[in-house]
Amino acid sequence: MMAITIGQSLDFFLDTLLKSSSKNLKLSDEVLEHYLLEEFATGAPAFFSDFTLNRLEDGGIIDDEIVKKSKMLQKKYLLVDSLKVWDASSIRKSEEWKEIMHLSDEIKELIDEKWTEEEIEYLKK
Repeated sequence: MMAITIGQSLDFFLDTLLKSSSKNLKLSDEVLEHYLLEEFATGAPAFFSDFTLNRLEDGGIIDDEIVKKSKMLQKKYLLVDSLKVWDASSIRKSEEWKEIMHLSDEIKELIDEKWTEEEIEYLKK
């Protein structure tokens, strides 16, 4: 089995952030549930892990602030996931999910301040 590259780790990290963006609240119930309850649910534990975050930080791709916020995002998600069974309606009404989405948006903004879209695409390779 081949190990994933740092670029692939970045790609998975960013994709996981996009799945928890507040912009997704405008999507259909089915898509919102898929993004948060399937894709984000599997991505958050893996791609916000210490291993991945340390790897991205050691590679100079993310900084300490992004690492801290990403760890906080993962902890908030794991807590929310254990609270109850979620659906699109309850997600849209939930303050906990709003916090997760806001934090995800903050992290994405920090990355966008650090790197241009072209640089991010290059780093993913």
